Amino acid sequence: MKMNSSTPKMGLGAWALWIFCRSVAILPHWVQYNCIGKAIYFILRYVVRYRRKLIIRQLTESFPERSKKEIATLCTEYYHTLAQTFVGTMTLAAMSEKKKQEVLDVTVPEEILEAVKGKHFIHLSSHHNFWEFALFVGLKFTGHITLCAYHPLTSKAWDELYYHLRYSKDAIPVPSSQLIRYFLQHRKDGVDGRQLLLGLIADQNAPPMGEVHWYDFLNHKTIFFEGGEQMALKFGMPVLYLSMSKVAAGRYKGEVIMLYDGVESVEKHEITERYVRQLERDILREPAAWMWSHRRWKYYPDPVTGEPIYKAR
Repeated sequence: MKMNSSTPKMGLGAWALWIFCRSVAILPHWVQYNCIGKAIYFILRYVVRYRRKLIIRQLTESFPERSKKEIATLCTEYYHTLAQTFVGTMTLAAMSEKKKQEVLDVTVPEEILEAVKGKHFIHLSSHHNFWEFALFVGLKFTGHITLCAYHPLTSKAWDELYYHLRYSKDAIPVPSSQLIRYFLQHRKDGVDGRQLLLGLIADQNAPPMGEVHWYDFLNHKTIFFEGGEQMALKFGMPVLYLSMSKVAAGRYKGEVIMLYDGVESVEKHEITERYVRQLERDILREPAAWMWSHRRWKYYPDPVTGEPIYKAR
């Protein structure tokens, strides 16, 4: 792996994890997904039964019209998605630019390329299909460098590993708490003469902060992070969305959609609402491809005041 002054060094623990990932990443594709992937699926599904109660509950609440058998089938399909996510993460340790374009075949309309040319912009992705590959959208925007917002992990070794898996000449991981500061520092000149593409995964569990707006999402009242919308309106930045579909194990296709052009007059919460609606359509199209093992709904609105109430389960 190439190291330079802009990437922090890895400790022994991270190096051990990196070597393991690298050893998997150089294997043939069929070994990665047909052998290792299926082994991980078996362990998750039948041995540890990873968060099965949570997965079943959230699927049932989100799709009340589906039978228990259908929900169980979705749960099984989700374990395949999760197993392939583990494998896909490891393959990042040996991913050439050519390979990146193979694993995610992205379509970007010409009018979008023209609309963001010479401008900073925001790219909203989600945990639908393999979100780490969403980084590769930046390869379509050659005049930009991606700032990949992430939440640092409590384990130093794992945090260092994920940083290096995501880092490249086209992408710089930036802790979410530092993203605005980093953007402001480089807003004028960009990075190495390239404009900034702010990559945000916007469907993580958002805690109630300040004024709360509830969105209707998968049969739930849901809080979403609105930082992307706020930055877009403050700095006049376009907002794009990646709609991703699975083609085969470890292979995806994506379509980039314009949610906001940076100049349109919109109501408060409108940009986030557009994101929520597009994400919901994608999930309904491929329900087992979303991250159901993540506890998404920790809060619900008080029926009288609308104030958030924590769900103790």
